[in-house]
Amino acid sequence: MRQHLTEPWGIVAAGLMGGLGVAVTGALAGFPVGVPVGLGIAGVVYAVRVGLGAITDHAAAAPAAAADLDPRLPAPTRGGDAERWLRRAEGAVGTLRQQTESPRDPVLRDQISDVDDQAAGVLADLRRFAGQVTLLEQTLANIPVDRLRTERGSIERGLRGLAAGTLREERERALHAVVDQLDVAGRLGEARETLLARMQSAVLGLEGLVTRLAELLALHATTGGGSLTSTRVAELTSDLEGMRAGLAEAERVSREGFSRSWKI
Repeated sequence: MRQHLTEPWGIVAAGLMGGLGVAVTGALAGFPVGVPVGLGIAGVVYAVRVGLGAITDHAAAAPAAAADLDPRLPAPTRGGDAERWLRRAEGAVGTLRQQTESPRDPVLRDQISDVDDQAAGVLADLRRFAGQVTLLEQTLANIPVDRLRTERGSIERGLRGLAAGTLREERERALHAVVDQLDVAGRLGEARETLLARMQSAVLGLEGLVTRLAELLALHATTGGGSLTSTRVAELTSDLEGMRAGLAEAERVSREGFSRSWKI
């Protein structure tokens, strides 16, 4: 809304339509009548322009958020680690969006607009990571790790001193089945911790960008901007690109690890 209120083209359009109203009404009914009519027309045009712009932005934002959600992945568990990091990421991206819309200088606003877009891309990646973490947690919850560890110990004790034969072969098969399940649980747990660590790193990076963008805006206001602003904006967008690349790499490594484990 703040961006549309200060949008130059909206103000220009309102001024032109208001001026046209003053000219036409003044020619027909006199200048004293034309001025208030022209001001009224300008006000209506400005209000409609701002309202339509805000509604359009809101309508476009809802499908974009829905598109970030993978229907194959569950929603993050409320109060879980993934959900907490995702909420912090959403807060940081929301603040970045407000910061990119706050400058009255249209040149500066255009310079930092990419920061908002890149941050939205990072948030989309983090939403997918949160769903993956939740899926791993749900899968892990169905593996009775404590019971399997107890059974492994019992079977291993039963194998001690047991002579070769049918009984030993059956118990070895049972041990192999138990160990396989524990190995799966271990891989799932390691993948969960890796994804959470990557989420943490990205979220803290986003929160750091909020602070750095606030500093940039303050410097621009006090020093008049220039090459310093352009350089720092380039640094911010580069860092965001690095975050997305890091998230993609973490996801690739995780998938390759599972492929090797399962010999896919």
